[in-house]
Amino acid sequence: MNTKLRTARESVGKTQQQVAEEVGITVRGYQDIEAKENYQTVHTAIRIAKALGSTVETLFGDGC
Repeated sequence: MNTKLRTARESVGKTQQQVAEEVGITVRGYQDIEAKENYQTVHTAIRIAKALGSTVETLFGDGC
């Protein structure tokens, strides 16, 4: 599970549904991303980061 992504979403007070709608993907698609750190495109990762007021590196990076 991507706890950074979940924590970021919760810190801005958004539900998975709200983020999915803002990003333009299905709720199930967002749940898969949050559960498995899996996203289909860099574009989706960028949109999620923007929706959560964060960066791709912060939400999906491994600290390298």
